[in-house]
Amino acid sequence: MALHQHDHTAAELKEYYQAVISWVETIFMKYRKEMKGLKWGIFYNKYHHIDFSPQKLEAQITELMKDEYDEISSKKGIYEYVLSGDERCLSIRAFKDSEKRAVYERQKGICPKCGKHFEISEMEADHITPYSKGGHTTLENCQMLCRDCNRRKSAV
Repeated sequence: MALHQHDHTAAELKEYYQAVISWVETIFMKYRKEMKGLKWGIFYNKYHHIDFSPQKLEAQITELMKDEYDEISSKKGIYEYVLSGDERCLSIRAFKDSEKRAVYERQKGICPKCGKHFEISEMEADHITPYSKGGHTTLENCQMLCRDCNRRKSAV
């Protein structure tokens, strides 16, 4: 705003800025430090036409901020996640190489989806129960899928 305050479009820019701020204050009931520095203008452009329930958003945010299993490595991503539903925004902790190896050995290199044997380098760790449905990044919730099966699963 300060950079463009004397432009001929300053009034239009100010109006847009106020619309963004008003939208954020309307749909998010509580200010948290994680909100600072987010690309609110981009979020506004993408999502302002959606009728969000502030109470539902607050409940989701509160639950995700608790993160009892310490899986969300980017708490700032919670805001885009509750708007978009895209789990990639959460930067959920990936399985460690040692966990992948343990699961691979448990499965004896067999993909549980297609039943074929693969080398570990041809497989990918997958959450059996997705994070969005309460699944956590634990050995019990991990399976090794061949790349093809994992891609098909993601597409569904």
